[in-house]
Amino acid sequence: MKKAKRRVRRLIFLFIVAGLALGLFMLLYAPIFSISYIEVSGSTRYSEEVIKEMSGLKIGQNGYRGLKLSASSLFELRLLDSEKSINRLPYVKDSRVSLVFPNGVSIKITERQPAAYIRYLDNYLTVDGEGYVLESGNSVPGQDLKEIRGIDFSKYTIGGPLEASNTELIRVAVSIINAVKSSDVNSELKLYSVLDWIDITDRNNALLSLDNRIIVRFDPDDKLQYKIDFTKEIFFKKLNSKEEGRLEFTENQNPSFIPR
Repeated sequence: MKKAKRRVRRLIFLFIVAGLALGLFMLLYAPIFSISYIEVSGSTRYSEEVIKEMSGLKIGQNGYRGLKLSASSLFELRLLDSEKSINRLPYVKDSRVSLVFPNGVSIKITERQPAAYIRYLDNYLTVDGEGYVLESGNSVPGQDLKEIRGIDFSKYTIGGPLEASNTELIRVAVSIINAVKSSDVNSELKLYSVLDWIDITDRNNALLSLDNRIIVRFDPDDKLQYKIDFTKEIFFKKLNSKEEGRLEFTENQNPSFIPR
């Protein structure tokens, strides 16, 4: 009786293994699972053709053969090699390449956004808010970007972060830029239009130049939005268009203007 039960269990196990093998064979080789379409979404910097080419995927191939022996790949049907390749594009922050059962592929792109530019020798580097270099050129970038100064670095790679010890200061500078933009949202007075550059000495000391004639010194780590709003009020309503000098914010005191 026991031997008969063991035989039955063995037969059941063999049927299960054979069924899994047959299912895997069909999944990897049956024409129905060959890629018939590839959808790309979220990409504004690169064409669908560029994204598809970087993915390495082609119509007619079996995408299931590209799955890896990892939980994220097998259970989410993600093609990790394709994601890694697409992520090499400088403006791509992240990509998700997923198989759509039975024969489709979905590629979703999350892009990096240019935040400012940094001068390096004779080059102008466009960077995002995390300090990743998106592109380099020998002229000032378009897109109405502002210059960040005070970032010390020795080299860079397109698509990678600046190799510097103080990249955190880039985030500080971008937070100042965002505070200026926020101040301008519901106001007829636009401080961003007269902003020339931002210089970050350290985390607690920043300079910004307005209209190439007013230098504002302040601590960006203390009441940043308040100081930007106050600066705008002084610049547009208290100073005339010819005045030059420095606007100094000191701790727990109203700002003081020092004429040049």
